[in-house]
Amino acid sequence: MMTSYKITAESTGLTLKEYLESFHLGKPKIHELFSSKMIYLNDVLGKPNDIVKENDVVLIDFKEEIDFLPDAKKLDILYEDDYILAVNKPCHILVHPDDKSKRDTLCNIVAYYYKNKGWSYQVRYAHRLDMDTTGVILFAKDSLTLAKLDQMISTHELKRTYLCLAKGKFKNKKDTIQAPIGEDRHHQQRKRISKTGKSAITHYEVLKEYKDFSLVEVVLETGRTHQIRVHLASIGHPLLGDELYGNFDHKASRVMLHSYKASFIHPVTYKRMEIVKDIPYDMKKLLKR
Repeated sequence: MMTSYKITAESTGLTLKEYLESFHLGKPKIHELFSSKMIYLNDVLGKPNDIVKENDVVLIDFKEEIDFLPDAKKLDILYEDDYILAVNKPCHILVHPDDKSKRDTLCNIVAYYYKNKGWSYQVRYAHRLDMDTTGVILFAKDSLTLAKLDQMISTHELKRTYLCLAKGKFKNKKDTIQAPIGEDRHHQQRKRISKTGKSAITHYEVLKEYKDFSLVEVVLETGRTHQIRVHLASIGHPLLGDELYGNFDHKASRVMLHSYKASFIHPVTYKRMEIVKDIPYDMKKLLKR
């Protein structure tokens, strides 16, 4: 697939090599683009020391194919341009299979969408969501955009906001949970607070209280597996429907967690982005009760 990048004022004066490095693309990949003659500047074969100016166009011929088996299912697209695809992940579906020969995941549905459009993009998810979690998830259509999104996640420039329904009423309506998360030796699927675990930071704010649960907004500063579920359960407020962390609720058919918003500066256009998806029907239904 040929992808074009229009140079903005922010990148004017950089060499072509420095422009690629600004995406935090790895050195081996940058070397491959130049040595394989895959990169052009204003339709002329690009050289590492070429200077880019505002409104120049960089063209990269990514020689690749769709790398997941396509599933012919509907994709709920929240935002799309030449570089980013943001979709609403439904519940009860994995983001990707453990083997690319398998199907029935969100990546397989995205693969079908690409194939139907006649595109040969690899399917690149920028982050993951648990099987039960719904809401905003980002895919990058090219390796430059993915590298930049990865870097923005690690530096917290890409802000992910979640909404969840948690058991009980909180003593502290707004707080930060800072507790490392590690493996649970007694349960293969569970995670737990552990001194030897990886650093994990969760910011939360109670938006509204109900009879026996609360609507809570959560912002992640790190992205550990089950982080919101583990952290809120550790302070006595497991999520509704979360049997794994101590709050099975027959009225909740899944873990009541929703990826509500992704806020970031676009890796290519530098426009401020805010992609939002309102909470799904099953969460609304519990709130109405």
